[in-house]
Parts: sequence; structure tokens; C-alpha cells
Amino acid sequence: MKMGSQKFKALVVRETSKNIFTREIEERSVDELPPGDVLVRVCYSSLNYKDALSASGNKGVTRRYPHTPGIDVAGIVEESKTDKFSAGDEVLVTCYGLGMNVAGGFGQFIRVPAEWVMRVPEGLTQKECMIYGTGGFTAAHSIYRLRLHGVMPSDGKILVTGATGGVGSFSVAILAQLGYQVTAISGKESARQFLADLGAREILGREAVHDTSGKLILKGKWAGVVDMIGGNILATAIKSTRYGGRLPAAATLQSLNLRSTSTLSFYVACRLSALIRPNVPCRCAKKYGISLPVSGALIIWIFFVMKSL
Repeated sequence: MKMGSQKFKALVVRETSKNIFTREIEERSVDELPPGDVLVRVCYSSLNYKDALSASGNKGVTRRYPHTPGIDVAGIVEESKTDKFSAGDEVLVTCYGLGMNVAGGFGQFIRVPAEWVMRVPEGLTQKECMIYGTGGFTAAHSIYRLRLHGVMPSDGKILVTGATGGVGSFSVAILAQLGYQVTAISGKESARQFLADLGAREILGREAVHDTSGKLILKGKWAGVVDMIGGNILATAIKSTRYGGRLPAAATLQSLNLRSTSTLSFYVACRLSALIRPNVPCRCAKKYGISLPVSGALIIWIFFVMKSL
């Protein structure tokens, strides 16, 4: 039998009427898969928040239905149009558009571009790759960014919000293994022992990072933050991060709305000031005797504030 006519089962999400979505296990054909260089027989996948959004009909994640979610895959190459991979290779696919707008891992086959595919790393099984999955990859990448910018264990406490989720729990565990002092935030009282077992030295409720005082700056507590929540929790974390700290924001589960805090505009301005042309901030810096980065940040901050009025 040619692989093109090969039948397989997949979870298919369909929009039956406007904003009404159904989910069924259906039989599909390999011919129905999108074009690509590598056909992979799926052996393992994982369940992520983005999969739930796609399966429930979130058009911000998946634009067109019917669709098969599943943003992570580990499996075996069945066919390859490139010399990079051969039939029988153990591979994994994560990130890119898999499971979002390309049929994903909740089916028995996927077909994707060769650039999306990598071999299973030595020392890991396919199952272990999917245990880590996007959650573990995101946590590791966030911590890599902290370390890349010089945040070391000796610098002080690291805040992890949404600590019982996939990215959060991996972040707590990895940071603890690296010797960081981890403060974990969770609204689940029953998860305190779980977080302590992962290595969190301090476990606080959400109220600890939910400032409603209206203050633009809070006492600096954190050398770094790994945030999964967004909204006011992210705003509070930014206001209480120490000078020179870093804050990778991996998700926005609570809200994307950060407009309520003008401190955030100044924070963004500080990051953007190095990207704008230097002529205007240079003149301001020279006239008022302030540093060039601060001059650029102030100009952009004033723009944000005026635009919000």
C-alpha cells in the first residue's frame, strides 16, 4: 500500500456553526495531510494549554477548521524528501506551526517541513522527549535567557508565577537544580508540598504578587522572574524586580492588559531606547546632563503616556 492512501485516526475539531465546535476521533488519509518534506508516524505527543485553546475553537491559535491539534510530536520517519532524514529515524517536532495551523500530534501521522524536524537527542527516549515537551523547552529557554543576561544564583531570589503549571513546575525544578533561591507562586494550597519537593524555598499565594496600591515602583525583591500569568501579576513582578534583573514572560494566562501601569511604559521605553535613532536623545542628554539610555527612555515613555490620555 502506498503511504498516500494509508488510513489513520486523528482527533478532528470541526466548526459546525458560528462559534460551535465539535471534537471527534475520525479516520483520515495521509493524502489529506498538508504538503511537507517529512512524513512522521506519531508515537508520542503531549497536552499543552495551546492544544486546549485550539480544540475549543480559539481563532487566535487556529485560524481554519477542521483541524487536528497537538503542538508536540515524537515519532519515526516514514518518508523523507530530504537527505537530512531517512525512514526509521527517531525524531521530534515542536514549536513552529505544528498543531496550530498545521495538522498536529493528536493524529497518527504528521507531515511537516524538514526545518521543523530534529533527531531525538542522545540519551533521551521518544517518551521522555514528550514528558519534557513544549513546557520543558519553554522553561529551559526562559532560564537560559536569565543566565545569558547575567542573572546568577548569588544575585538573589527568582520568582516563578503559575508555578504548578507545566512551564512553571519545570522552571522551579531546573532553577533549584542550578542552585537558585526559588519563590514559587500558586493559588493551590494543596500544591505546597509538590512545589517544595521540586525545590522551591518559598511558596506564596497569588496575593503576594497582586499589588493594587497604584504605586509606580515597589521595593525590589527579585533578581529575576519567570512569568506565566501576565496581567496585574506581571505588572507587580516588574515593579518589584530589582535593578538589573530580568523577566522572561512565557505566557499570559490571566491577561494581556498591562496598560494600567505607566511604570510598564517606562520599562518598555528603557528596552526600546537602544533601538531608536540617537539624534533626539543625544540632544536631550547633552542639554539636561542625563545619560543617553535614560534620555531615550524618557522620550519614549512620554510618548506612551501622552498616547494613553
